[in-house]
Formats: sequence, structure tokens, C-alpha cells
Amino acid sequence: MGVMSVRLDWRLRDGIASSANFAVLFAVLLAFPLVLRWTGALSVAEINPQSPQHTQAFLKFCFVLAAFLWVCFAIALVGIRRSGRITWQELVGVKRSRSRAFVGVLGIALATLVVMAVIGNLSNAALGPFQHHSAAFRSMVAQNTVEALAFLLLALSAGFVEEFVFRGYVQRQCQALCGSTVVACILQLSIFTLGHLYQGWSRLIPVFLIGLLLTVVALWRKSLIPGMIAHGLGDGLVAFTFFLKHL
Repeated sequence: MGVMSVRLDWRLRDGIASSANFAVLFAVLLAFPLVLRWTGALSVAEINPQSPQHTQAFLKFCFVLAAFLWVCFAIALVGIRRSGRITWQELVGVKRSRSRAFVGVLGIALATLVVMAVIGNLSNAALGPFQHHSAAFRSMVAQNTVEALAFLLLALSAGFVEEFVFRGYVQRQCQALCGSTVVACILQLSIFTLGHLYQGWSRLIPVFLIGLLLTVVALWRKSLIPGMIAHGLGDGLVAFTFFLKHL
């Protein structure tokens, strides 16, 4: 299979799930903006952070996003298990020599997290004024312990599920579709990045760069675990910062 050569296979004969399952997941991902609008999940941005209603709206925001993520995970997992071509453990990259490999995996995850932090800081410096005016940016700032805990659970869910779905399932399915690793990466990153449009246009730049970093790490290590750890911790920095400030 060539890196750059493209050969379309709509039946996904080399895929890890059926084309029908892939189509269902793709349709659900496309429906994400409608889900946000229908549930009013982003209404938290319109509420004063000091208002008693803020916590309720914030919890709804976290619940809607977390529920959507786990629905996507369930669709992908069902497709993988029905096809029987690969186990979810093989997709994630779980190996038997866990104790000896753990230190190396953790080291790669922490190094990835550092690079993610650099990307985030540079993006904030360059795009800060635009990011702070986005509704989603304001909605992700926890105001109390309950909100911080809810956001931490959402962040850990995103770290696991988004890596499983995008760097795992979608990457492998796109590669089966077009027969090219590079083209599959472009497709996967496009879907991943546009899925974060609710955060504002300016946020798409760091989201794409972080997604690219996580894709490179996953392909390099042939494992999703370092990316899952880094992604979860990176997304959870907002909650961790709150806890540190209120120790």
C-alpha cells in the first residue's frame, strides 16, 4: 500500500469495520452542530459566571459533550466487534508487557503533553483576543469545584474517546477507503478539526496542530495510549488549574 497513491475502496475491504458502520459514525459526527443547537449546550456562554444558573448550564454543557463522545465510541466499538478483523485492544495498542513498557509510554505521553502546551501557549499569544471572545472559550472556564470536576470528567472522556475514534477508528477506515496513509491523515484531521468549530474559528488552528501531533505520535508508536494520556491531561488543564488555585 503506497503512502501517496490513492485507490478508492468504498466497500472498505481492508477496514476494521463495515462501510455501513463508518457511514453511521460519519453521519453522527456531522450532526454534532445540530446536537449542540438542539440541546442548547452552549447557552452557558450567555450566563453570567457569577449567576446561580451558571453551574446548571455548565453541567449540561459537559453532559451533552460527554454523552456525544461516548455515543461515537459505542458506534465505533460495535462496528469493530461485528467485523472481527481486529480487537479494540489491538487498535488501542495494548501490549502484554505492560509493566516494562509503561515508563516509556508515560515518557512519550508527557513529552507530547509538553509540545501540546507549547502549541497552546503560542496560539493564545497569537490568537488570544479572538479566542477570548468565543462563546465556547468562556463556557469552558470552571467557576467552582462542581464545575471543575465535571469538566475534568469531560476532559478525560475526550482524551480516551477522541483518540480511539479519530486516531484509531477513523484513521484506519480512511486508510482502507483511499489506500494512502497521508491522505487518510488529512481526512481524519479535517473531520477532527471541524468537529471543534463550536469553539470558534481561531481555535481551529491549535486544534489542527495538536491533532497532527497526536496523529504523528500514534503512527510512530503504533499505539493510541500515549496520545490518550496526553490528550486527557491536556484537556484537563483547566480543571487542574482551578484545583491548584483553590488548594
